Amino acid sequence: MKIKGLTPILLIVLVVLFFTGNIYFLARPLANFMNISGQYLGGANSVGWSIIILTIVVRVLMLPMMLHQSRDMTIQQEKMRLLQPQMRKVQEATKNAQTQEEKMLASQAMMTIYRENNVSMLGGMNFATLIIQWPIFSGLYGAINPHVIHNWKSMAWASTQMAEIKHAAFFGIPLTKASLILAIATALAYAAQSYLSSLGVPEDQRKQMRQMMYIMPIMMFFMTYVTNAGVGLYFFVGALVMIVQTLIINAWRPHLRKHVESTFTVKDVVDDALAGKIEQPAPTGTFAKMMQQAQEQQAQQDQTTGRKDVTDSAKQSDNSNHPRNAGKQHHK
Repeated sequence: MKIKGLTPILLIVLVVLFFTGNIYFLARPLANFMNISGQYLGGANSVGWSIIILTIVVRVLMLPMMLHQSRDMTIQQEKMRLLQPQMRKVQEATKNAQTQEEKMLASQAMMTIYRENNVSMLGGMNFATLIIQWPIFSGLYGAINPHVIHNWKSMAWASTQMAEIKHAAFFGIPLTKASLILAIATALAYAAQSYLSSLGVPEDQRKQMRQMMYIMPIMMFFMTYVTNAGVGLYFFVGALVMIVQTLIINAWRPHLRKHVESTFTVKDVVDDALAGKIEQPAPTGTFAKMMQQAQEQQAQQDQTTGRKDVTDSAKQSDNSNHPRNAGKQHHK
């Protein structure tokens, strides 16, 4: 099964874990890992170093999956680059559309170009890697703050962990409390990763990515700041690993670009799509059905509004032409 096919299953599992209160099921094994590695490492910063080791182990295990995802995203970006001439025509048609029908044709044309060329509108993105990591940093959060786990006082390991982790710090940063320093460092690391990921990307696509380049660092700043420094350390080291991963993909991009240019055949369908000559298939996915329903409702609303405007105009015209009104107007 492909990674993309795993995403809905993983999401269902994550939702079940959350609503059943089992989202912290990894807290105990992660606490044991931290304690054992801390004993071997020794020193005041042993817990922090154990979190860094854990982060690197998790990221190395996930590296093949993440590189595969980054490769797919890069290939989709290169395909989109070759489709830009058609997309510019769609943008121009959208700008010049006068009627609702023309607007719908322009909107459908974009989806048609992607569909006929077998290109994903999501750019090869999937959320499997994020979903897989969620139980890990939830477990890490629970291992550092056992009191968030339901009935933690009845768990011997949680009570012991609570006493041992209480004064844990990493170079003076208390791991059980939020850290502004780590939040800023994590935001800067994600900003660097976002910038590196935009290198080699065509300018049109870079403009589309620019919003995410600002959103991701800000989002990770708040996510790191509202949690404890232990999880913040996990986020920060994870961002450093992502920078290495991005550098690998950037070095790989010229090869992927040549591969796409030699294997991808562009279907020029924009003119037929804008003219409504290509039949639209029935939507199969939930999102596609919702989009079609929204478009149909908007079209009906616009038609109703248009008929109402015509009726109101006709009434006004009749009133102004009525003999009494005409007389009144003449009298005035």
